[in-house]
Amino acid sequence: MKNRTIFAIAFILLGLFVILAPSVLFPICESEKKMACFYTKQAEIGLGVFISALGVVYFFLKNKNIRLGIAIAEFFISGLVLAYPLKLTGLCKMSDMACRVKTLPALIVVSILLILVSLVDIFFLAKSEQSE
Repeated sequence: MKNRTIFAIAFILLGLFVILAPSVLFPICESEKKMACFYTKQAEIGLGVFISALGVVYFFLKNKNIRLGIAIAEFFISGLVLAYPLKLTGLCKMSDMACRVKTLPALIVVSILLILVSLVDIFFLAKSEQSE
C-alpha cells in the first residue's frame, strides 16, 4: 500500500472516531438543560466530519504539496479536538459524570493519535520533497 492510502484511511478512521466518541461509543451525559458537554459534543462532531472529509480528499490527491497542507491542517484540527473539552467549551464540572470519565479520555487519546499520524505524514512528505 502506498503511504497516501495508509494516511488517508487513518485520517478517515480517526475522524469517524471523533464523531462517534461523544455520541455513540462514550456518550456524554443526557440532560434536559444544554450544558457545556452538549456544545463540546456538537463541536467534536463537526471537527470529526471535517477530519474525515480531508481524509477523503487526501486519498484522491497526487500532489505532495497539497497533501502536506492537508496533513498540517489535520495537525491543527487535532489541537482543536483536544482544546474543546479541555478549555474552549469544557465539560460538566462534576468529576464523576460520564463526559469526564469516558468521553474526555477517549477524545484525548484520539487527538494524540491524530497528532502523531499527522506529524509522521508531515515528516514523510517533507522528506520526499527534499529527495526530489
